[in-house]
Amino acid sequence: NVLLIGLDTGPRRGHELADTIMVVSLDPVGRTVSMASIPRDLVDVPLGNGDVFAPKINSLLSYADRHPGASPAGGRRALADAVGALLGIPIHYQATLDLRGFIKLVDAVGGVDVTVKRPLSDPTYDEFGVGAGWSITAGRHHLDGANALAYARIRKSPGETDFTRAERQQQLLVAIKGAAAKGDLLFRLPALLDALEETIRTDFPIDRLPEMAAFAEEIPDSAVVRVVIRHPLVRPGGRDHPYGSVQVADLAAIRVMAAQLFSPPGTPPADWPTPKPTKPPKSAAPSP
Repeated sequence: NVLLIGLDTGPRRGHELADTIMVVSLDPVGRTVSMASIPRDLVDVPLGNGDVFAPKINSLLSYADRHPGASPAGGRRALADAVGALLGIPIHYQATLDLRGFIKLVDAVGGVDVTVKRPLSDPTYDEFGVGAGWSITAGRHHLDGANALAYARIRKSPGETDFTRAERQQQLLVAIKGAAAKGDLLFRLPALLDALEETIRTDFPIDRLPEMAAFAEEIPDSAVVRVVIRHPLVRPGGRDHPYGSVQVADLAAIRVMAAQLFSPPGTPPADWPTPKPTKPPKSAAPSP
């Protein structure tokens, strides 16, 4: 179980915020991958030590780094432990990537192919050289790093929310895996690591990366089960909440979902919400 953290850093930020919080679970026995995206505005998250972090979870990493007495293992480990406690699973490793690092990653694999479900347009988006405003039509597109970042980040397009944005981020992660595998990921792994050396931080053992690269190449997209934690697993906190616009977790429901999504090795992960069984067609005549 690996926690992926996308950091929103820059001159407009006084401290690091976890813009993306996602758990990816690799099952080499069942040959499956499970993903879950955690809302960045989630509050009152358990820390795994009996305490609760009251503010938004996206500020936990920065808070823990600024208070080493309370979090001696550092912000990334504190966030990993909190996400593990939220889901009721162990988080074995974590990896952190900032916005520029994401652009480098996508460009390093030659760009990504994505199928856009519906047109998107954000006239306010203006980051990393894309220009004033960004839009994309429905259909199949090949995106370079800067445009893939725009696709991952915009949320002011009509009908879009943090939850639909999380779905796009998961889609891009699968697309990155596919693009890397097309170019023989094992062969290109050293060059990819060189490109990302200054922008990615992880405690994943370097000697296990070839094993994971080989695993990623063998897993088809159909074996990747993706879940975005949303209503009714979470609910809005109300207008008078001290931390503003927030999401409040139904811990019991989230852990039931997680137990099925992050299933034991060799057990197929269950999607959420669980698909309803198909009713058998009614017979034209009664059975004999």
